[in-house]
Amino acid sequence: MKHICFSIILLLGTLLCASCTEDDETNPGFSFNITDDVVLTAEAGAETTISFTSELDWEAEVSAEWLVISPTEGIAGNNVITVTALSANDTDVPRIATLQLVSGDVTRSITIRQETSNYISLPQAIYQIEAEGGKIDITFSTSISSEKLQTIGYAPWIHPDFTSRVLTEQSVTLTIDPNEEVNSRISFLYFVKKEDSQRTILATVTIIQEGNTGSESTDFSKDGEVKVLQKATKGKGLPVILMGDGFIDAQIDDGTYDEVMKKAYENLFTEEPVKSLKNYFSVYSVTAVSKSNIIGYGYETAFNCNLEGEGSTLITGDNYAAISYTHCVKNIDYDKVLAIVILNTNSYAGTTYYGFTNPQMTEFAVAYCPIIKSLESEEFRQVLIHEAIGHGFAKLEDEYDTGTGAIPKEEKQEIQRLQSEYGWAQNVDFTNNENAVLWSRFLEDERYTDEHISIIEGACTYATGVFRPTEKSMMNENDTGFNAPSRKAIYDRVMKEGQGTEDYDYESFVSFDRQITETPQTNRSRTQTDRKRLPRPRFVGKPLHAK
Repeated sequence: MKHICFSIILLLGTLLCASCTEDDETNPGFSFNITDDVVLTAEAGAETTISFTSELDWEAEVSAEWLVISPTEGIAGNNVITVTALSANDTDVPRIATLQLVSGDVTRSITIRQETSNYISLPQAIYQIEAEGGKIDITFSTSISSEKLQTIGYAPWIHPDFTSRVLTEQSVTLTIDPNEEVNSRISFLYFVKKEDSQRTILATVTIIQEGNTGSESTDFSKDGEVKVLQKATKGKGLPVILMGDGFIDAQIDDGTYDEVMKKAYENLFTEEPVKSLKNYFSVYSVTAVSKSNIIGYGYETAFNCNLEGEGSTLITGDNYAAISYTHCVKNIDYDKVLAIVILNTNSYAGTTYYGFTNPQMTEFAVAYCPIIKSLESEEFRQVLIHEAIGHGFAKLEDEYDTGTGAIPKEEKQEIQRLQSEYGWAQNVDFTNNENAVLWSRFLEDERYTDEHISIIEGACTYATGVFRPTEKSMMNENDTGFNAPSRKAIYDRVMKEGQGTEDYDYESFVSFDRQITETPQTNRSRTQTDRKRLPRPRFVGKPLHAK
């Protein structure tokens, strides 16, 4: 609730002049200490309060039927009026009302403004198209004028019909090409309000087209098969288990599934320090046969993955199905498994889940990542490393902010607990004190001068109250490698659990790190300038057990 406070001061006085008499009357006056309008948000029930002080009794009224105030009158002293919108503003412009306060012979007016809702209503937000393609009509209602509304995000296989003013008619006709591939494909159509140089996404339509298979899986005999991609040659063998969602029996028989698992395995070890620590890992793939090869609600897949859409890159999935499939691999420590589920879709998304107990906290994590664009794309490689190695293995936090203000106290305390009890989230901190921040050793170490390690505000998606070590990193925009504090977190976990030793310290890390990073991490070219941020990892807080 937005609290607007102003003072209405009713001044009583006597005219001090020689001609004054006892019959002279005094008139109250008003004085405001604010100049801005009172603003309500667009939704019905939006509410704010106005506080003031009066030296006389007063009355109040409003000029609009969509607005109500309470109370409408009062006595001298401290007072509060509550202003409530009775309905949503579903127009393209703010609506205005006037609140009048009357005391004695003096009236003062206050402007109340309710913002526009940027209203878009979609009777249907998900369209599922057969492989043959064809035409679809997307209908909607909106408060946005046609001059300000546009649709963007068309995939090459989707063709809009702009022969008429489709947005004015509140419908969009799309022609969908036939899908000649076995894989299903997905695209998102965004309804955008354009204003000056800014674009605001108001609604999203998900378009899913089936693959050209003609059938669903009928043969599940290979479900649960295990293949060894790598056996550790050092240490105890940190277990990594790769699985796929949305792959049908035909794609398993023709080698597609194995090709995807192999490429994911290769991508995992392309960044330092895991590139040089690769021999500490044992990597397996487990075959998961899905009934359907379409990712989304209404389709049956091994892990029931779904892309949230609506501008979000969040992936939801059945974590306990993933846990169950990891038990196909025998004689490993399940508390330490990094499970990776590759989604059979080319969408840009990724989400990691950790915080499973058994009964104490475990290192188990599930990272979900699509085949973004293609198997050979840089985005697929980067997001896989960000989610699986960064969040899943090292339990690192995100090093970016989305302008969402200060980190809440509860979230700060939870991250601090994970840092102190489990050594997680070593790449963010809540102090800008150079002597106290978690990476203070790197700040004073001349050997890391070229990496420009600092204390930069903005991390964990929040703009203030939390700090990160570097401007760019693998845990920020994915276009550079891991920064030194993150590399140390990865190294420490490998040494502790892979090597099984506590005999490591800062200098042992630096000795290792200087060999693998003779030059600082450099920016890589970005092939996509408008990629959306990936969501923060999800803390589960539930028991680790197989179905």
